[in-house]
Amino acid sequence: MTGKQGIPGPVGQQGKSGSAGGQGVAGSLGVQGPPGAQGLQGLAGANGLPGSAGAQGISGATGPSGPAVDITDIEIVPTAKRYFYFTPEDIQSSVTIRVDQFSVDGMQEAFQLFNVGSNSYANLYINGMIQESTSYSLTPSSVTIHLDEGETIYSDTPIIVEIVQFRARYSA
Repeated sequence: MTGKQGIPGPVGQQGKSGSAGGQGVAGSLGVQGPPGAQGLQGLAGANGLPGSAGAQGISGATGPSGPAVDITDIEIVPTAKRYFYFTPEDIQSSVTIRVDQFSVDGMQEAFQLFNVGSNSYANLYINGMIQESTSYSLTPSSVTIHLDEGETIYSDTPIIVEIVQFRARYSA
């Protein structure tokens, strides 16, 4: 038989801690915290490669015409000099005649040159007939006449070098 329960006794000393239990189940994710302060700016990166050229644009409209040029006061003036030579004997092959053997329009000049430039042209006449440019060569100091086999320039035949020069004259 059991009797009545007695008065509780004084609390005893705490016992030793028990061994740790197993890891519990992970709890739910908490609320995100506020953002932190901005960090320092980083160093500049290296330049990239240049891009390819773009497509050509559309041509613009043609501009207005400029004012008309008045050339009524400009005159082009030709000046002709003719150099004369008479063959002293028959010529039957190519020949070079120096400029100092020619007279200029009937006057013998002490020093002269065949003056052909960008604003002039030259013609060669043999016995009054103009010659093709391939049949002679002209330098400042001589003319060379190229004769083919069997061709002859007879004694006393006139050979004339004509040089025509142009200059512009303003007459306002």
